[in-house]
Amino acid sequence: MSGASTQTAGVTLTLTAEEREHLLNFLEQSLRDILVEVHRTEAPDFRAYVERKEAALKSVIDKLRGS
Repeated sequence: MSGASTQTAGVTLTLTAEEREHLLNFLEQSLRDILVEVHRTEAPDFRAYVERKEAALKSVIDKLRGS
């Protein structure tokens, strides 16, 4: 099995193509859930927290897609 490696800030994760696909699917579903949560959130502090989670998930997804 060939694996994709992602290396960031001293952390290396080696995944098979199937593992990578499952992880991407999970992260993309989580991102969709967070987008709904951002839309529904009115409390400014919590909204900022959820938006940071959204940005972090998008960053990880982009990194995995670039592998």
